[in-house]
Amino acid sequence: MCFTAAQSENGGVTPTRIKLDRGRGALGPALELVHTGRAPTRAVLTTELGVTRATAGAVATELQALGLITVDPRPHAASGAQGRPSHRLDIAADGPVVLAAQVHADGYRVALVGLGGRIVATAPACMTVDADPARIIGDAVAAGAELLRTTGRRCLGAGLAVPSAVAEPEGTALNPLHVAWPAGAPVHDIFRDCLTEAGVGVPGRCGNDVNLAALAEHRHGAGQGSHHLLCVATGHRGVGGALVLDGRLHTGSAGLALEVGHLIVDPAGRACHCGARGCLDVETDPLALLET
Repeated sequence: MCFTAAQSENGGVTPTRIKLDRGRGALGPALELVHTGRAPTRAVLTTELGVTRATAGAVATELQALGLITVDPRPHAASGAQGRPSHRLDIAADGPVVLAAQVHADGYRVALVGLGGRIVATAPACMTVDADPARIIGDAVAAGAELLRTTGRRCLGAGLAVPSAVAEPEGTALNPLHVAWPAGAPVHDIFRDCLTEAGVGVPGRCGNDVNLAALAEHRHGAGQGSHHLLCVATGHRGVGGALVLDGRLHTGSAGLALEVGHLIVDPAGRACHCGARGCLDVETDPLALLET
């Protein structure tokens, strides 16, 4: 960034250093604004960050130098807009990616996803789930590692969505009822080890599939621009819930908030995998609807 830093004779920090710190501190928030589509121009970025036009311009220039965004060199004005035209901002098409994997009742899916939520590459879907979580997660990571080798893209992180409540901070799958995994499987540790073994040297995080779907909808889908989002979803099996409050996923004290699938809606209803009867999980999931 085009800032300078200097110290006064008594060792104090000069105003130029303060400007440097403020500018660099804006890099993350600025990238998030462009990443989620909330700052399509440099003028909007200036307003959203609450900084001067010069600082916003320097932040955009550094993000471009890092290969994360593009800045249109020619200012454009929206149709009917008043005031000075602004430079358009967009995500760099050849920027870094993350490895995203999802395990579900009928197999797994793997993709490389870039900034802006753009899918860069996908691997062929797997249609079976091994009873050993280490084997299926290892296969998914191996497929992702092959995508990285094929595309040559820089990977910054990896995420794994699983069909189970995931306890925090342990990262264990408490009740993987729709896959034949043991209760309490250490999916976070398994995922981390598989990334290391596959030579994908990035940090990895695991989470419940509906929690992660809610975050995606809030940032890039139906909930974009909203402060709060309630998500109740059903996929291959079961029903799950998630809640985003003020832009942050609400998981409760141990990561188990909004596990709505085992709310009993019909005490005399279908037998559930959890041992109860009439849970939302088995009364309204795709299998139940097909059997109705």
